Amino acid sequence: MALSQRRAPMTLLAHATVLVFVTTFVLVVPASAELVNKTGQLTVFWGRHKAEGSLREACDSGMYTMVIMSFLNVYGHGKYNLDISGHPVAGMGADIKHCQSKGVLVSLAMLPEYVMVFRSMQEPSAI
Repeated sequence: MALSQRRAPMTLLAHATVLVFVTTFVLVVPASAELVNKTGQLTVFWGRHKAEGSLREACDSGMYTMVIMSFLNVYGHGKYNLDISGHPVAGMGADIKHCQSKGVLVSLAMLPEYVMVFRSMQEPSAI
């Protein structure tokens, strides 16, 4: 009886097939588990680029459960500035109500206070 028998080496095609199978298994199984636990909640920051469309269009897309308008960058002492990057402010209230009627929450992002302090250092007239 021979102590050692030589096996034919795996061909390149066999290696590739095994690699594809293992890679598919490693990628697909966790992804399908994620789909089972998916919450269906998706939030978007809106208002940073004019090309993104209107607030109403974002809500009508059906993709989002919450829209955060970005952003209120100056506030307090009777001064307010809403930076929505060129989006028209006219009709904004109607768009917010439209989103709310579709069950989409609308929130407003506010920059933290330390940014205000930084701005005031850059603009001495604001002190």
